[in-house]
Amino acid sequence: DRLQALMESGVYREEGLTVAELAEKVGVPEHRLRKLINGALGYRNFSAFLNTWRIEEAKTLLADPAQARRQILQIALDLGYGSVAPFNRAFKAGVGETPTAFRRAALGS
Repeated sequence: DRLQALMESGVYREEGLTVAELAEKVGVPEHRLRKLINGALGYRNFSAFLNTWRIEEAKTLLADPAQARRQILQIALDLGYGSVAPFNRAFKAGVGETPTAFRRAALGS
């Protein structure tokens, strides 16, 4: 429950967030958090867990007409990615298309 609340509050937006830092914020040992993420929640690793949260918010932002002029780089940085390249890779792996193609389809342009 604490993990869910922290993630919903946007902790995943912190650039460079590590499993150790998140475990400290949740208040559990790192090995327990890894076991929860990999076992109970079914993610292959911490990065996949983090990217799921980031990509869901990215999809919302990219499909929002009010955000249409916002650069994809800025969205990536706001979601905790250090640059646009890892964001593009994670987005394409999770969604099946690039952020640009997703935005174009979502906004009908």
